[in-house]
Amino acid sequence: MLARMIAFLVWGLLACSGGYWLIQLLAKPIQVPSQAQPALEQRSGQADLTRLFGAAASVVAEAAPAVESRFKLLGVVAPKKVGASQAGEGVALIAVDGIARTVRVGASVDGNLQLLFVDGRSASLGEAGVVSMTLQISPLAAAATGALPTAQASPVVLGSYAPPPPPQQPQLESQPRPLNDPSGPPNSR
Repeated sequence: MLARMIAFLVWGLLACSGGYWLIQLLAKPIQVPSQAQPALEQRSGQADLTRLFGAAASVVAEAAPAVESRFKLLGVVAPKKVGASQAGEGVALIAVDGIARTVRVGASVDGNLQLLFVDGRSASLGEAGVVSMTLQISPLAAAATGALPTAQASPVVLGSYAPPPPPQQPQLESQPRPLNDPSGPPNSR
């Protein structure tokens, strides 16, 4: 009895496996939409491969950018009271070397440089309570101005009902028939 159960189990597993692989071979793959673009591998940086082949690395001295150009003020959350902003309230969104980060008043922005206080559209940075630079939010772009074209009269009258034209009478004969026909009615003679 045990041998029959094991044989049944083995044949059942073999049938399931065969069915699975038959479905895999006969199934059609899902079509890729026509607008789909292949994903390209993005390389984060280009490396100098000359060192890989034994050449000496060339030293390129890059000039350090000015300190003010490294920072850009993107936004501020400033209290309305002037004393509250100097007391340590407020947050600024500052991009350092292109990377945006939020900074609370009193926190370090970069190295020893701290956010000292924020205003409605500016933030002051410095060391040990001495302001070394003030960042301003970029001014808003001017609003687009101009004149709209004049409105043209619409041929459709909204809100009124015009009845359809009356149907025309069909014309049966193009010429009228004479009243006194010389032949007369066919049975009168």
